[in-house]
Amino acid sequence: MDVWDNVNKPLYDKIKKVRKQSDLEAIEEILQQADAHDLREEVIRSVAREIEKGDEEMSIVDAYRHALNDWVK
Repeated sequence: MDVWDNVNKPLYDKIKKVRKQSDLEAIEEILQQADAHDLREEVIRSVAREIEKGDEEMSIVDAYRHALNDWVK
């Protein structure tokens, strides 16, 4: 498990299946941007809520992008 999964432990099984190396790199880049705004945990929690809703159409990377954009407004 990666460091950024710690907040998502209950959802780990749901998100691990969609991971590819390119997704991991994109997510880490998004989380670095979140770090710059001191919003890393907030972004991760927002993604966890989206996953819980079960939106299968949104990719995991898009979920992180949307969460970051929502917090950085």
